[in-house]
Amino acid sequence: MARVRNPLEPLSSAVTIIVSIFAISMLLGVFGLVFADGVHFLGIGEKHICVTDRNVSVGGGDPGEPLGIKAAPGAKVLLDASPSFCTEHPSTTQEVLNTATQMPSLFFTVGVLLLVLQLIRGAERDGLYTPRTAARLRGVGWWLLAGSVLAAIGKSVSENALIDSLSRGGDANALTGLLTWDAPYMAILTGLGILSFARIMRVGVAMREDLDGTV
Repeated sequence: MARVRNPLEPLSSAVTIIVSIFAISMLLGVFGLVFADGVHFLGIGEKHICVTDRNVSVGGGDPGEPLGIKAAPGAKVLLDASPSFCTEHPSTTQEVLNTATQMPSLFFTVGVLLLVLQLIRGAERDGLYTPRTAARLRGVGWWLLAGSVLAAIGKSVSENALIDSLSRGGDANALTGLLTWDAPYMAILTGLGILSFARIMRVGVAMREDLDGTV
């Protein structure tokens, strides 16, 4: 009898490899942060902090403070298409905010990988066309839809709060971060597509169960 190939390949192997690499990278980052000097991980231990205010557009030029753009004491402003505020002596609050700008994307990515891995392992164990697999697929869709939006908002709020701490006279603050976040359109559309497919799968599973019961 010919061997039936796993219908979830090569996705299953690819996700397993990505999760393994991601986990190893996280462990190495934590190890380096604890035992090595000059190493920073997710903003922790980083002494040179820069953040760009993408809500303000200016012409390129030399470092300066035109158009009322001013750096806070201990910081400096660099001009390009948008002003960047930097400091080499961040306060504890600025270090926390710098880390907070990176954490939402990390949580979102880890969540996606774990949910997809759970979906694949569950489908391999329970089968593709089962209520559990459809429910797990729906969970992935909701995470992509809601998680991507929350991650974008969280990053925007943290970035604007950090800009506020490094600048003077600007409009950036945590509240503006709630209004100026960049919508993750691809993640939203992908999440909606997966939710629709999960609904189709649930209908197909119910029809299959009805047919099995009739037979």
